[in-house]
Amino acid sequence: MKNRVRYKRNWTRRVIAVCMLAFLAVFPLAGGSDKAFAAGDVATQTDASKEVSDGPVTTGLVIDGYYGEWSQYPSADITYNSNNGYSVHKGQLAIENGRLYVHFSMNDLYTSQMQFQLWNITVNGKTSVLNILPVNADGSINWGGQIYNLGEGIHRNFGVFAGYYNDVAGDVAFTVYDAAHTETGKGDEIEFSISLDKLAAYLGINIDQGATITVSNPNIGAQGVTITGTPTGPWAGAAMAMALATGGVFAIRRKKKTSR
Repeated sequence: MKNRVRYKRNWTRRVIAVCMLAFLAVFPLAGGSDKAFAAGDVATQTDASKEVSDGPVTTGLVIDGYYGEWSQYPSADITYNSNNGYSVHKGQLAIENGRLYVHFSMNDLYTSQMQFQLWNITVNGKTSVLNILPVNADGSINWGGQIYNLGEGIHRNFGVFAGYYNDVAGDVAFTVYDAAHTETGKGDEIEFSISLDKLAAYLGINIDQGATITVSNPNIGAQGVTITGTPTGPWAGAAMAMALATGGVFAIRRKKKTSR
């Protein structure tokens, strides 16, 4: 009887230990199956201390002109073959809740405002232009709105349009840290998101979970940033790992019982 009680206690400890190991192994990866990388290059994780701007850090992606939450996503280098590591821009992509999120930041040595009005997007080999343009309060394009020589601060009065100005429910935040764009100031940053359903409708394709999406800005660098797949919830991934681990322990236990 004592041996049986001791066996049950040891078995319970094994279950807890295996579940915790599985949780720790899966949790860092469970944020998504997405990978951001420049075409032909391996992505490098950003240094969070360099990328985080002042402002609230949210648990999910929010287009607000504060970029702290992007520190948990991989980034790709964007450049026109510069050998100076300080002259490299950064690009990131993510997918959440049916929306594609884009974040690009200029290097601090860049002495001009980021040209953010023209982007290219490719989904499973089908390419379109994305235009970021000033909008009115009702979301219509403000053809007389300012897009150059913007002052310091966060600018939100922009929309995103595919091709010949098809609205894709864009949300934009463009941040200017140093209006003079001196070499001692911080480079501009932008983040925006678009509806994948609206983009798919415009392109006439189905964007499924295995889609490969590349976004590039020809005014910033030759490379595009690519994401493949869509993210999964961290708790769902962790729960799956724990279930697999527990199932494995049960299988081991049944095997031991059979052999006894």
